[in-house]
Amino acid sequence: MHRFLCTLLAILLPAAVAVAEETIAGSALEILPLAEVQVGQRGYGLSVFAGHDPERFEVEVLGVWSQVAPDTSYILARLSGMDLEESGVIAGMSGSPVYLDGRLVGAVAFSWPFSIEPVVGITPIEAMRRLSSAEVGDDPSVVTTRSPVPLQRLVAADLSAELFDRGLAPLSYSPLEGAVGGIGWSASGFGTETRELLARNLGSLSPSGRSQGGAIGDLVAGASVAAVLVDGDMQLAATGTVTDRTGDEILAFGHPFLSVGSLEVPMATAEVITVLSNQVNSFKIANLGPVVGSFNLDRKTGVRGRIGHEAALTPLTVRVSGDRSRTFDLRLARIPIMTPTMVAISVLGALDSVTQAGGSQGLDLHARFELEGWGDLEIDQSFDGDSAGIDAALYMLAFADYLLNNHLEKVDISGIQVELNQYPRPRLATLVDAHASATRVRPGDRVSVNLDLVEYRGGRRRTSMEVVIPTSIPDGRYSLLVGDGVSIDVARLAVEQTDPVTFSQALSLLDSLHSRRELVILGVFGGQGLAVAGEVLPRLPASIRSIWGAAASSSAIPLRLAIASQEEKEMEFPVMGAVRIDLEVHRDGPVGPEASGSAAEEGGVSEEGLQQ
Repeated sequence: MHRFLCTLLAILLPAAVAVAEETIAGSALEILPLAEVQVGQRGYGLSVFAGHDPERFEVEVLGVWSQVAPDTSYILARLSGMDLEESGVIAGMSGSPVYLDGRLVGAVAFSWPFSIEPVVGITPIEAMRRLSSAEVGDDPSVVTTRSPVPLQRLVAADLSAELFDRGLAPLSYSPLEGAVGGIGWSASGFGTETRELLARNLGSLSPSGRSQGGAIGDLVAGASVAAVLVDGDMQLAATGTVTDRTGDEILAFGHPFLSVGSLEVPMATAEVITVLSNQVNSFKIANLGPVVGSFNLDRKTGVRGRIGHEAALTPLTVRVSGDRSRTFDLRLARIPIMTPTMVAISVLGALDSVTQAGGSQGLDLHARFELEGWGDLEIDQSFDGDSAGIDAALYMLAFADYLLNNHLEKVDISGIQVELNQYPRPRLATLVDAHASATRVRPGDRVSVNLDLVEYRGGRRRTSMEVVIPTSIPDGRYSLLVGDGVSIDVARLAVEQTDPVTFSQALSLLDSLHSRRELVILGVFGGQGLAVAGEVLPRLPASIRSIWGAAASSSAIPLRLAIASQEEKEMEFPVMGAVRIDLEVHRDGPVGPEASGSAAEEGGVSEEGLQQ
């Protein structure tokens, strides 16, 4: 029986057996140069349609598409067999090797959706083989030219869901207008809303499972191979096909993965359960196997990997607490342009999987970023309403993006811990008014500030804070900016008008940010100062200001206001809103409530105070 099966396999798959023997032995398979490709030539390709073993499909050359782009040509071919006439080209076939006259000519790379026949573009193997001699940078996956989320938007928590689109855009490969790459995206462990978000941006997304052991298959030419971006309790991976193997080196996909050059992404085997035909884009349903190596180069003509090499990953723990609780242990590929989005997708996916990512709710977020060489950065924030889940995920995206893609310093994140406390309904209260116990004050006086809040679908609530008038401020107006932590952080940046010029300054700023569960009072007065090289120099003598002015330094920004004090109060629920109270400082003369009246009468309280 065993001999019969071996004989049958040799009859049905002679090319697969020959390729496997030759590539595993370590010798490079003979290739057919592009110059020798002729219209009408017939050959075959290899890909996995079920299980682990590559199977043969037929190929007919339609012609050579020359110089589609500089130094870029493709072979156009029509495929048949393995029901490709009905299914069309299948997502996951990217990289499927194609042979003419018994020689390797290239890899299936792309096709056209809605085509009535399976016509593909094939990347010539000559171009792919150049990946073998290309050098990997000494520091892969850490150089980026993309600008991170602007610091001002991060501080204001003013983050649009379009950040997801921008973050996922590199995963949607399109070699030519109207064409689509043949990568098959798959995900497991994510909830419905997160899967829908991924599917909208990736074009298609198939469910995936995990291999339950047993035979996992070898990464021979034609075998399924996966690039894993998220691994652990949730998985996100791109499945394609091995084009060529020489020793431990793998060439695959036939087109770029992310177009980032050097990178480190785990490389896993895959087991195809079945092919699901679809009018738009047929795809393979697969189980991911174990990680067996890593991809280390990502270029226009394909990706290169090495079996046995271990990619460095970023551990991410997401703990969701509420009516239901669960902890997710994940590992993320270290790719600066992608890791922030993978953090956000994982946070959203954890919420979605345990309870709900959308719908009316409240969320308290606490996160810690472990920064190699810089210590830990801890952040806290609260989110309420129908978009609380998305907002929390975007907040994590923005922080990770700024840390990894800032232009000040190369930063590596060695670990991330996220805690999400979920509440069944929003809790956000609105700050509607504030009154000071006195508006004519002396330096050193203690002033009570009463704050009026309107709770979510509830009554009014009053709380109070105490401020001390600094002894160093001059006579004149002294304004108290009162509000939730986010609004006051925005006001603080507007007053100081300075951008960090070192990562140390940026880290200090990020570490100083407040959450909406904090009420903050900022004491501000008129002062002639400067913002220089990321530092605030308030109340400078006229002589110093004139020196900077004479130097015409573009880094020196004149400041009309200076911050004298800051008071904080932790609340049981998040707050939104800000007002301004104006006090009058006098070093001599009568002061106190009897002399000045209420803040509402003389202090100019205004809900639009921060815009005045």
